[in-house]
Amino acid sequence: MKHISFVPVVEEISSDEARALPELQAVVSHWTEGLREAGEWFEELHQDFGTGGLVMLRGDEMLGYLVYAPRMYLPRAGRYPLGPLDEETVLLAYVAGEQRTRRHLLVRMLRDLRSRNVGKVEAIASDIGLPGHVSTRFLVESGWRPVRGCLYRGLPYTLARTDLGSAVEVGGLARGLLGKVKLPSLKGPAPLPGAFVRAVDEPEPVKIQGDSPPGGLLRPVGSRS
Repeated sequence: MKHISFVPVVEEISSDEARALPELQAVVSHWTEGLREAGEWFEELHQDFGTGGLVMLRGDEMLGYLVYAPRMYLPRAGRYPLGPLDEETVLLAYVAGEQRTRRHLLVRMLRDLRSRNVGKVEAIASDIGLPGHVSTRFLVESGWRPVRGCLYRGLPYTLARTDLGSAVEVGGLARGLLGKVKLPSLKGPAPLPGAFVRAVDEPEPVKIQGDSPPGGLLRPVGSRS
């Protein structure tokens, strides 16, 4: 009889796993504008860049997942008027799960990218928690810095960034993420017309469809279809 561990583990997302999880297809379709199948996208990404996705499992239950890639693999990013984005910039596309799960996945992503000498990671975050996007509030509470803001189709977004200066700094950020996180004070230029300020001042972030990607829901791994 196979022993099932109830200790959560984090694994890389393989192309086969991507094909088996409709949630990942929804994320990939969203950020590639429907042009790529998830399995093929992950396979090509792994060959050219390396790991681009992580999943946290507890036994057969999927607790959360995270997707990241160079900007060139996420063509939808070019639609947001946030200024020019370097094609080599690594973007966090989406992270799903409970808050602590998402923070664990962020830490693993940062450690992975730091080991590959990536200097910074950015995300096009939604100030009101729209599906398919990381929440601006969540990233700022996790130590990311708002860089610029914009309105796209009348909705507010923020380009958020975290710098991976050294292993020591990443270690400090990791310890902070996994502890009690306080909202940092914001200094420097505001993202744009108060959009980000509204998101921070709200007692709870606005959520649409559970802050999940379009058509995507967390479900037990054993129920993949």
